[in-house]
Amino acid sequence: MQRSELQSLLITNNLREPPDWNQIMNAYPPSYVEINGQTVYLFYLSLDVTYTPIEDSIVISQSIPNSFVPMHIHDYIEMVYVHQGKCAVEMQQGEVNIHEGGIILIDKQTPHTLKKTSISDIVIEIKLKKDYLSSGFLNRFKKKSTISQFLIDSLIDARRMNNYLYFPFEQRSNIKEIMMNLVFEHFDRDFGSTDMIDSYLFILFTELIRSSSNNTSIQAGNMNRKNAVVIDFLKFIEENYQTCSLAEMGARFTFHPNYISSLLKKATGKSFMDLLQSERLNKAAVYLSNSDLSIPDIAEEVGYSSPSFFHKKFKEEFSLTPNEYRESRR
Repeated sequence: MQRSELQSLLITNNLREPPDWNQIMNAYPPSYVEINGQTVYLFYLSLDVTYTPIEDSIVISQSIPNSFVPMHIHDYIEMVYVHQGKCAVEMQQGEVNIHEGGIILIDKQTPHTLKKTSISDIVIEIKLKKDYLSSGFLNRFKKKSTISQFLIDSLIDARRMNNYLYFPFEQRSNIKEIMMNLVFEHFDRDFGSTDMIDSYLFILFTELIRSSSNNTSIQAGNMNRKNAVVIDFLKFIEENYQTCSLAEMGARFTFHPNYISSLLKKATGKSFMDLLQSERLNKAAVYLSNSDLSIPDIAEEVGYSSPSFFHKKFKEEFSLTPNEYRESRR
């Protein structure tokens, strides 16, 4: 299949008969519970169009128009992407209306259902058995970023508190292109498709994290003004880590240094000095991995006047001496 044919395939898929809920109930009787006075089904199986269980850790499907699915929960995260048109996700606290290009991320054990869509709406559902948006997600970055850590932690906390995250479409983002690549790889399976889908998901979540730093319209994303200010503080630390001080930040942002310190501590759980040390040490780790600079020169380059103090802090951060770290990367 050519990529140019994907749109036609999605339109054709929308013409399929919707799945019969009674048939699914008879084949795989689900359990159910009462939550806030409402019957909520427990879905722990992912089914394909032939009602066959799918055991994959990533399950991608296209929602068929006029499909009926009752309110349900499951023990994995679900992502709904509107490729064309619109859809509404019903939750116990109300509806979330998703427009073309938008993505909603629904947390585990959250009662929800996708309301019936029309034949002109193309909606992709992705069930994620592992949490791409987790602290471990950072381990896939070659260089840890204080800002990325803060954004991921903020989004995780917001998703757990509010049960979902809705990312509306942004004209300047690459999300549509990434999703088209991901969906194409699913419908045109070939050697390495599973790895490609996993890689595209990593790129997708990286793009969502990037856009969340500037997008205040993310619903339940906890990206309020105070968070936006914190991101500005963290950017300043990343860009000026060699000489950065609270006094300098106070002058730059016209805030009292104590207020900056308090806000950073409350938002990240780390003091200004902890964040500064972490930034300097991560930069030092990059030098150790990719250059032949001497360790005293690296210490000076990242803002330490005392090589012995740098040595001590580096070992506290990485549980290795600078020399040991350099050798382990070689």
